[in-house]
Amino acid sequence: MSEEQATISIDAADAAQPREQGLREILQERARILSEVPASEESGGKISILSFQLGAELYGIELSYLTETRQSVPLRHVPCAPSHLAGIMSLRGELLPAVDLRPILGLPQQEPPKIAPALLILSLKGNKLAVVIDQAQDILTFPVKELRSPPLSLEPERALLITGEMLVKARPLSLINVEKLFQEPRLAGETTQEMI
Repeated sequence: MSEEQATISIDAADAAQPREQGLREILQERARILSEVPASEESGGKISILSFQLGAELYGIELSYLTETRQSVPLRHVPCAPSHLAGIMSLRGELLPAVDLRPILGLPQQEPPKIAPALLILSLKGNKLAVVIDQAQDILTFPVKELRSPPLSLEPERALLITGEMLVKARPLSLINVEKLFQEPRLAGETTQEMI
């Protein structure tokens, strides 16, 4: 093959690359559009949650606030810590408070575990929080209209932290209001530096 033919072959290959890239971008955009929920279905509004066990009760957290879940996480206990602070944990070098929701939700308290059976890492506006749970259950997606108001019999402090309730396999599930949880006065001002 002469030098001129080799140059023409390289030029043709270089010209084909932008076309392939353009085609790939078009196909990716088409896949994105096809994967979107049609407006008619979206108008009803759906919500996706992770259900989890806490004691004998079933709760849920919206997936939009959940960054990750962890299993069997060692906790560092903090001397003289309030009852809702199970300890602190290291997440890739970042120290996070590990919160026990039992005292906040008015559930019977347990001895803080040295190893949390499971943790939910929540994030809101750049702030992170680890929540100690007994066990993660299922990811559920359902219409928002299925969510009912919390019962009037709930204590006011607890009712503030519950967005609503629904039945899952004949069991009541309470959806945690993550924004209210981050604003909870007992959690306000707890920075990692203050806990060390």
